[in-house]
Amino acid sequence: MNTERRLLTVFTPGKIYTGEVDLPNQTLRTTDLLNSTNVYWKDPANKSFGDALLMYNVLLSIDGIDKYQSFDSIQIRQPNIIFFHDGYAELSSSGEKERAVKLTEKALEGKKTINLITKARVNSFFEIKGTFHGLFKSKSNQKYIPINDVILHEIIRRHDKWVKRRVGLANNFIGVNSSYIEACSLF
Repeated sequence: MNTERRLLTVFTPGKIYTGEVDLPNQTLRTTDLLNSTNVYWKDPANKSFGDALLMYNVLLSIDGIDKYQSFDSIQIRQPNIIFFHDGYAELSSSGEKERAVKLTEKALEGKKTINLITKARVNSFFEIKGTFHGLFKSKSNQKYIPINDVILHEIIRRHDKWVKRRVGLANNFIGVNSSYIEACSLF
């Protein structure tokens, strides 16, 4: 069986992992993959933790060092993921765009602006501004909440000052781990 892969960047406290994840097929949305009860593994016998995400050809970056270390493969525990983004510049296909429109219409709720503050970890936290489609209450019960049109800042404690730094993204989408959200404002 030839498994397809997708580029994924995962932010954990103080670290950024960029690599590839296995997919059962290319039509599966990244958020659906990570929100599933059992994240897809090509070979489940290699799974060390029940809540792990397996990534390949991974580059680990830490603050100040873009290419700190590389791994052929690594397992990242999902509870430690603050947010992720995939390698797509926009929704992957016309079918997915149509699905997004239908879901928005079905939810009877349009686009809302959202401002999230994450929990502080390793002397930093994130401020995330963007748009959200659908019913937030139902999405907040999932592991990862999809946010579009994202403007992302990391607020870092350096010595005795807080520094605000804009975080660049490959696209305008992230999936935020709902357990890391400390505060939220929808308008």
